Amino acid sequence: MNKRVTLDDIAKIAGVSKMSVSLALRGDSSIRESTSNHIKEIANKLGYTPNRIAQGLTTGRSHNIGLIIGGYLHDDYQNLFIKGAIPYALERGYTISIGPAECDPVIEKSLINKYNNMMVDGYLAFHCNNSSTYKELQKKNIPFVLYTKYFPDLDTDYVICNDFAGGYNMTKHIIDAGHTRIAFVYDTHLKESSEVVTRKDGYMKALKDHGIEIDEKLIVPFNNQNYNKTNNDNLVKENQELVECITKDNPPTALFVCNDITASFVYIVVKKLGIKIPQQISIGGYEGVYLGSIIDPPLTTISTPIEEIGRKACEVLIDKIEGKVPLSEKIKIKLEPSLLIKESISKIN
Repeated sequence: MNKRVTLDDIAKIAGVSKMSVSLALRGDSSIRESTSNHIKEIANKLGYTPNRIAQGLTTGRSHNIGLIIGGYLHDDYQNLFIKGAIPYALERGYTISIGPAECDPVIEKSLINKYNNMMVDGYLAFHCNNSSTYKELQKKNIPFVLYTKYFPDLDTDYVICNDFAGGYNMTKHIIDAGHTRIAFVYDTHLKESSEVVTRKDGYMKALKDHGIEIDEKLIVPFNNQNYNKTNNDNLVKENQELVECITKDNPPTALFVCNDITASFVYIVVKKLGIKIPQQISIGGYEGVYLGSIIDPPLTTISTPIEEIGRKACEVLIDKIEGKVPLSEKIKIKLEPSLLIKESISKIN
């Protein structure tokens, strides 16, 4: 194995001190341009790679970001976020360490404690619905940016989608197709989560604006937490509130489901009951991940700018890390979604 090239190796060839090499490679103006260029040329020829750990001990910065993923990794949403965040981080000279918390706040806290010991410079976080860990980060002045969802009880930086507008626009689209009995179906795990609450608020405002009375019986929970441990028959048994809602008297003619993953499970229950989509019931989703385009029929959904959320969240965080934006200034960004019309919603007279 080849020995790693060091500053001493470069200094010996260049005929200068190790400190001069270090300053030149950092672009310090105290080193003459000709000398600096000569040192950099030697470093390139030798294949020198900076030791980020050693640099971090000197500068107090690791150039590493912790990405806390509180959601399930079966969801393409997180992949798209990563696709947006990592290239931008690399452009700015940072790497990203991914920590999957899988909806477990204990794991989430443990990951953050470990990353703190590794001197990560800050966090991008899809949180596990527990704000206490992030309050501790604030007390320690460790920067973090929440994405997709935020904490109502914590003033912090975030980059999210305009979920109120998305919820409103999906509901309006269903209403424009002639539906007046529209149920809102939410993931039980996300009942109090900001993105789902806000989507529901948009749904309720659209109903109100179109003179449709809000029926609390049409706001229905759905449990998909045992998705990898259950068969389709059990999925039906675990979601009797939805079953009763769509099979009893005066059922809804359309369902607005809080996200596309949950919508895919709702499809299973609806089809197990022998109900045809969209001929007998229309279904709309939210997020615009690839799953919606491969289920049958393809899902009409609200497409969120997930990659842009990843890029923008990373930009805000690095600006905070580098002091371009003070920690005391809270950046709150909402990006606009769009309606993606497929085949799961039909018009009725």
